[in-house]
Amino acid sequence: MRRVAFFAILMLVVFSVSAQRVYRSEFTVYDVRDDALSRDHSRTTNHIVYMPLPLGSVGNIELIGTKIEIPASWKDYNVYLHIENTIKAYDVAVNGKLVASTSDPYTPADYLISPYLIQGVNEVVLLLRTSEYGELNADAQNSLREQAEGCYLFAQHRTSVYDFDAAITADSEGKLHLELDVIVGNDFNYEEPISVGYDVYTPERKLVDYAVREIKVAGRSRDTLKVRLNLGAESRYLWSEKQAGLYRTTLYIKRNGKPFEYLTTRVGAGVTTYADGKILRNGEAIDISLKEYNARTNRSECRKDILAFKDEGINTLMPDTPQPSWFYDLCDDLGMYVIESTSINPRDKSDDRKVGGTPSNNPELVEEYIKRVKSMYYRTRNRACIIGYSLGGKHAGNGYCMYKAYQWLKSVEKNRPVICRTADGEWNTDVVLPKAQ
Repeated sequence: MRRVAFFAILMLVVFSVSAQRVYRSEFTVYDVRDDALSRDHSRTTNHIVYMPLPLGSVGNIELIGTKIEIPASWKDYNVYLHIENTIKAYDVAVNGKLVASTSDPYTPADYLISPYLIQGVNEVVLLLRTSEYGELNADAQNSLREQAEGCYLFAQHRTSVYDFDAAITADSEGKLHLELDVIVGNDFNYEEPISVGYDVYTPERKLVDYAVREIKVAGRSRDTLKVRLNLGAESRYLWSEKQAGLYRTTLYIKRNGKPFEYLTTRVGAGVTTYADGKILRNGEAIDISLKEYNARTNRSECRKDILAFKDEGINTLMPDTPQPSWFYDLCDDLGMYVIESTSINPRDKSDDRKVGGTPSNNPELVEEYIKRVKSMYYRTRNRACIIGYSLGGKHAGNGYCMYKAYQWLKSVEKNRPVICRTADGEWNTDVVLPKAQ
């Protein structure tokens, strides 16, 4: 215990570096195409489950962590640490250095930690603590999953797919068109040609197109490979609550004639928009039957819940905070709409805009608000099930922070509505949701 106490104090003193938080779609990579399709990491060499164990506590700080063997083959790779379900705010320590920190325990996050790793054994520790913005978490429900369940490390080569943005739209003749932007990263110091492969399948597993295309990316930068495909007049594949078929796109990098680092995304055809105070899917207004719901169980139990909700006539779920990735998988598969929600859940003083009142009108918190909205948006923006974005909970209040959060989200999201549940008639909400069940 003495060693743990000393270790914690040491880390607090040497806090001087910062791991880069990654704002992008949540994904990992696989060595084999079939594993990417089934999301099975058992054969993936560049994926390590992170299961932190209790190490003790110092004052109000709880330490959990473990030692991890980093393979020598990861030398030319970017290593990311994925953290979720910590329940408390946390700091990340790698080999005795505090390298990252967040006050938001509810939004899963990825951190680039390769600059702080060494070959061989590394110690990765989380310092769980009281959030400096605890009022923003007060009205959120804690998960019933095991603490830190779902955490992992994974590695990508320094020339790799950094992110992607995928959409399938329908033109006036009913023909579907895929718009796929593949953001390719090159973290070497010099220009590199990067070969990006892709294949696209219909919901019925019919191959639509495949190719390998090369893009030259300058050193220490990113570029975008744009793929545009005419998918034909396939209106039966439009995704909605009534028909939830998904196109499947697999991306990979090809080097020396050999493909590696597969990742798969599924895309729902059609778009969500809004008009006259209503949310529309593929041009038709959705008669929203809304339920507040958090995926506080495992995947199989959550699936049972969603099917039961559909039997009851519920077609839209609204959680308190961002959920584990498998929740969105289930909603995509089962045709359940989701109002995605930012982790902004104060409990009190919703109507009080004086100093010391609602946090949503405190200009000192605007950076934290936008950070939380940004984290929420990028990780799930490609999901078919998401038909709108909520800026906060039912007691979030309104004011300067909410105005700025609304403006930022509108600057990146062009189609789906942005919703402030506590706008109370003000301009910073696109639609007013019906009362939740």
